[in-house]
Amino acid sequence: MRAYRRLSRLNAVLFILLCWTQASYAGGSFVKIEQAKLTYTQNKAKLVVDLDFQLSASAQEALHSGIALYWDVSIRLKQKKWRGLWHKTLFKQSYRYSLAYYTLLNNYRLKDEQKQVFIRFSSLSEALIYMRHIEYAGLAMQRHNLDQCIISVLNISFDKEMLPAPLRPIAYFDKQWDLSANERQWCD
Repeated sequence: MRAYRRLSRLNAVLFILLCWTQASYAGGSFVKIEQAKLTYTQNKAKLVVDLDFQLSASAQEALHSGIALYWDVSIRLKQKKWRGLWHKTLFKQSYRYSLAYYTLLNNYRLKDEQKQVFIRFSSLSEALIYMRHIEYAGLAMQRHNLDQCIISVLNISFDKEMLPAPLRPIAYFDKQWDLSANERQWCD
């Protein structure tokens, strides 16, 4: 009987903790794709994306504790092939970005992991404003049909696996770590 009481108390505590983490979430995602536009010429395309980009309190605390945050941005351009049953991929690319805080220098550093290029910012708000606008020019497209629209697929995902091991389980269950945007598809 004592074991049953302990188990029911444990279940009650776990339920309260679950409700508390859900209630502490303000609602809505922290990263949203506001606008995305693809313009193209014969063999080159330009993608311009505007985001509503914010960091949760947990993410800001981790950032100020010296933990770098990583995002993967994947772009796919495709067209329908053979009556719409298959899609032909015209362009596919992934980009990786990291945001880190350097205590000694008292600045934030946004790094493009592919190009190994980084930009320093004096405040977090400046870094987030810069991250809100993404632009890729000169996307080389393979042969495409000019009569059909190009389906653009954009996905921005936060990489929770790059967090330190003790923080990962919390990040998977706490909505404060939902720093990814829903995949967006549109036809231009």
